[in-house]
Amino acid sequence: MVPVRVKPVHIVGSAWHVFPRADFKLEVTTDADSSRARVETLHQDLQERLGGELLFLDPALIREPADFAALRESLGEADALLVNISGGMMLHQMGGDAADFWSWDIPIIAYSGERTPMMGLYSLPFAERKSRPGISYALDADAVAARIRLISVKKRLASSKVLIFGEYACAEHLPDPAQVKKKLGVEFVSIAGPQLLAEVEMVEDGAAEELARGWSQGATGDAESSAAEVLDGARIYLAMERLLQREDAQAASVGCLELMYAHGYTPFCFALAALRDVGLPAGCEADAGATLTMLIFEYLAERPAYMGNLVRAEPETGLVSISHGCSPARVAGRDRPAKAYRLVHSHSVPPFSRDLSGGAGVTSYVDYGDVGQAVTVARLDADLGAMMAARGEIVECRDTICDRTTLTVRVRDARDFVHKAAGNHQVVVYGDYLDPLRELCELLRMELREA
Repeated sequence: MVPVRVKPVHIVGSAWHVFPRADFKLEVTTDADSSRARVETLHQDLQERLGGELLFLDPALIREPADFAALRESLGEADALLVNISGGMMLHQMGGDAADFWSWDIPIIAYSGERTPMMGLYSLPFAERKSRPGISYALDADAVAARIRLISVKKRLASSKVLIFGEYACAEHLPDPAQVKKKLGVEFVSIAGPQLLAEVEMVEDGAAEELARGWSQGATGDAESSAAEVLDGARIYLAMERLLQREDAQAASVGCLELMYAHGYTPFCFALAALRDVGLPAGCEADAGATLTMLIFEYLAERPAYMGNLVRAEPETGLVSISHGCSPARVAGRDRPAKAYRLVHSHSVPPFSRDLSGGAGVTSYVDYGDVGQAVTVARLDADLGAMMAARGEIVECRDTICDRTTLTVRVRDARDFVHKAAGNHQVVVYGDYLDPLRELCELLRMELREA
């Protein structure tokens, strides 16, 4: 998580402030200095509890309307405002520059003490907050921390790059790079397929052999892939990692079908899975929309996501099956043991086979069969106006030629899920993130379309 620079705002004026207490008594201050001291104590307590998640800037003291102009001029270094509204009714009385304060183009967290919403709801009832999605009202320190994390995600997106390897044509299901930059702040950097392949050829033999050996030693069961195929995958990984580092990029989208079919190259699957496991979301089939969704989950959940084709949906049971190679092993979190994986052939390259005896290259089968495990399934719309998301739970995981890891999830309504799906590839992350996704979408000025 990137620390969020928060500017505390003490609106004291000359009115009284009310601080409800846990014992149902009211602490009332009637002068500006007493109010400021009480508010500063609240903010200091927050800072101690939240630790490195936020960096407090010098507080702004608002005594009169003219102070809002000075505050606006000092916003350059701030990522968010933390506004105490224990005396928030004054904003309606102050007039002048105070009138449009809640509409400023910066995330605002309103806070009136731990679990004491009385004074806060005078100023910010639901209707007021609904019309201003940049504002949130925090009931307690946990809510402040949750909002800070979402602002951190937004901040990280705005400084991120995604490398686009191979040809990329904007279409109904693929976002326009200019729109991505405008909406999310994410920059797309194009790298031609032959340039990537040339980088692969420059990988040192020793480094590739060491990595391939580690992959093979870490795998379980009998490998379908030959040592040469695993070595090819290691070369791809090292080349992509080097280009990501060189460009200071945080994710990649690869036109692997172009490179495999037009240039006769080996499948990219296991290299992409391995990149995700180390925190570099990597999408296949030139699907930058799915890659952006994985990047959002990487920042929000701090764990790799799985993406795959929506190969089956059963309205009677609510089951949807999502299948692909590129299966990361650390889906439970990087602080948890990695899942076991088998090195197997990909069935995305010719000659295509009808059973598991065929295929080529190297990908992995990872058993995600943690029955009952909560997951979130999501995908951004191409125009970035909305994200489709659904809660689900794992039912089973199978090894198939569709292509290898086939995860089945129970969702609320499979027919509605398909109806609202933004595209074929779906992104899956362990855990229920629907509520924070909803808030994040508000921050990013997009709709969450729940399925």
